[in-house]
Amino acid sequence: MGSVIERSRFSRKQKISLLIFATYFVAGFAFIAIGLQPIKDSAAVYATESELATSLLGIDTINLIAPVKDVTLNGKTLEVPEQIAGAYSVHDNKTLIMGHSSTIFANLKDLSVGDEINYSDKKYTITEITEKQKQEIAMKDILKPEEQDTLVLMTCSGEKVEGSMSDHTHRLIITAK
Repeated sequence: MGSVIERSRFSRKQKISLLIFATYFVAGFAFIAIGLQPIKDSAAVYATESELATSLLGIDTINLIAPVKDVTLNGKTLEVPEQIAGAYSVHDNKTLIMGHSSTIFANLKDLSVGDEINYSDKKYTITEITEKQKQEIAMKDILKPEEQDTLVLMTCSGEKVEGSMSDHTHRLIITAK
């Protein structure tokens, strides 16, 4: 009996070229599919947001030094930065500073009346700490002018809202004068 010799349709050189092409194709696809994804790294987001910061917030009690970026009203929404704090003010003597409780304001719950806050070269003393249900908060009251320079810090608290990635049922509101 004789042996059967199989012959390929492609020469050895063509097989190598095809293998190289397939490797580059798969690598290129992987780069596009994976390599061009939005940045999810919190350190990279923090660095990017920090570049836009206009001032610093310092709270020694909880070892916090946080860059603060001015935010603007977008329709009826204030866009809070992901990793740093955001400041909004309608009146010269009152500033609202917001931050996420999962990032920059994670330890805000550990503050007490009488603790000091440094912001924009001014020193404030906490006079009130409250927790309110989100729907009970009237932003016009939080932003109303005061006779004395006032700083209001606000972050999420309570339980996570069902179906939401980061929203909570309550807000922790800290007032300092």
